[in-house]
Amino acid sequence: MPPVALLARSLLRSAARPGPAPRGLKSGPPESPVGVWESVVGLVAMFGSFLGPAAWVLGNLQSYKNRE
Repeated sequence: MPPVALLARSLLRSAARPGPAPRGLKSGPPESPVGVWESVVGLVAMFGSFLGPAAWVLGNLQSYKNRE
């Protein structure tokens, strides 16, 4: 077999492999369960980071309008 054919065969072998590529992710239950307080802190942090700036802008809307 010519070297070019061997090279093409080795390069195409991984592309022809069935199934998704392994990504190092595991499915199943977590190794340590997440507690209630950890969930509460995480949700408060996420809502605060998204809704806090929006609430600040809406609260100061009159001062933005009076600037001009």
